[in-house]
Amino acid sequence: MHTSIQQCKHLLAQASVVFARLHDSHRALEPQPGAKTAGWLVGHLAVTGDFARHLCGSPPLCPREWRSAFNPGSRPSHDPADYPPMAVLCETASSIYAELPTLASTADAARLSMPNPYESARAAFPTAGDFVAYLMSSHLAYHLGQLTAWYAAAQFHPTTVE
Repeated sequence: MHTSIQQCKHLLAQASVVFARLHDSHRALEPQPGAKTAGWLVGHLAVTGDFARHLCGSPPLCPREWRSAFNPGSRPSHDPADYPPMAVLCETASSIYAELPTLASTADAARLSMPNPYESARAAFPTAGDFVAYLMSSHLAYHLGQLTAWYAAAQFHPTTVE
């Protein structure tokens, strides 16, 4: 878990640079056919990070109605009114991932050793702890990469992140 916690902290610093350049007009912008929208990407990171919080025993930060818009299997909307303001999405995602390393490191070991409740990922991540580690590292990195590709496809250029 230690490595995933360190990765989460590093990725959060990168996310803050990317999130800072997003605004409401980006929420439902699909820069090329089939690409995710920036609003969906940030909202998806928020709800999946919130699920990791839940697995660690913490209450959710995302409103319940966000799940249908951003859970795995949901589709990005092309209507900006379907999404909360971009500032709210980014602040919520940032808050979730800022707390997640501490929550993961202090979570009850018995809770983290329980079977992963997200059945479709259980083969790869058999325990709740395995899934928390994935959500705060590889999953976060994957979708931040998509968001960076979104910038390129939309011909926006966020501040360089290294």
